Amino acid sequence: DRAVCVYMLASGSAHTLPLRALLRGVRLRACRRLLSSTSGAASAARSIVPEAPWYLRRPVRVFRVAVLGFTLYQTGKAAGHTEALQDPDGMVKTLVKAILESQHVSSRGAKPEAHGADSPLQVHVKAVGERVLAATRAWVAHETARLEAELEAAKARGEYLGDLRDHLRDLRAGAERIAGEWTWLVTNSEGVNAFVSPYCPRHVFVHEGLLHALTPTEDELAFLIAHELSHVVFAHGERQLEHTAIAATAQLVVLSLIDPTGVLEFVLTATFGQWLEAAYVKEYSRVSEAQADDCGIGILHAGCFDIRAASSMMAKVGEASGHTRASWTDTHPPPLERVEHLQRRAVALAEEGTHQDCRSVVQLLKRLYRASTRSKREFA
Repeated sequence: DRAVCVYMLASGSAHTLPLRALLRGVRLRACRRLLSSTSGAASAARSIVPEAPWYLRRPVRVFRVAVLGFTLYQTGKAAGHTEALQDPDGMVKTLVKAILESQHVSSRGAKPEAHGADSPLQVHVKAVGERVLAATRAWVAHETARLEAELEAAKARGEYLGDLRDHLRDLRAGAERIAGEWTWLVTNSEGVNAFVSPYCPRHVFVHEGLLHALTPTEDELAFLIAHELSHVVFAHGERQLEHTAIAATAQLVVLSLIDPTGVLEFVLTATFGQWLEAAYVKEYSRVSEAQADDCGIGILHAGCFDIRAASSMMAKVGEASGHTRASWTDTHPPPLERVEHLQRRAVALAEEGTHQDCRSVVQLLKRLYRASTRSKREFA
């Protein structure tokens, strides 16, 4: 073994030794430890193959850590896709159960579960949700057509098309994400929340606590659901996961630079990791929430809902949360700021008018809603 190590250390010309030391660093270090029992051989090995300078070691360490983080993320993503393809129905049930448990709030110790199909709350949320889903698809189609017209006009003027193309691509991808059948779940959680999850596509979760605490009108509930569907249209959940993975990789890279020995890593992870999350991940979360507000009130407008309900619903949410001051660690913009913005958007949309006869649409949807609830009671 010693002879093999000495031969490996001695092989190669002088101008390639630093590169070989970097590429075969693990084996070289093992050989040096093996030869350390003979001081003469160890000093000879160091004279033949010196340690690579720091300005070569640091970039290699950064590259190695970055590749490791990216590989772990892609491996986990591929494993999740494989698992889902093997048993789609079983995977959905497992994910729904895990989400219900993670978001459950109960002062009575009740187990997390979803309301049955004949529950009045479930019937109401599903009826409003289906109407909002149709309005979301109409809004996406209308915005896509508008952007296509703007793109053609910009081409004729010879203007920069990058932003328009990106936005148009996002809307076309969003149209695919909101296609298909959706599931509306009212849970028995006492929490005041409604959400969608990138782990469980085409599912909207609404807590029973929100419906009891805020008592939203049909139009206010519609804005709440439209806001959540907006996250799906623009893939905010998926991008949030990507931002989190990038932040975690950046944290590893920076720690590998400032702490090559690993002694301070445990202490710095608790402080630097939280700072990086607040500065990068939570900043994106606030931007996506503001975009979902804009898209949500646009969906209300497209679906012939009362667009004033957007600001009134947000005022209820702000009052229930008790949050007033803005902080750089917040995941959502301040409620008062959101209320004022939605009020301005409602005025602008009212001045624009709508592209369809809302009176006839509302009457038709009300008849369909009454028919669906009546058939549900007869079935029960």
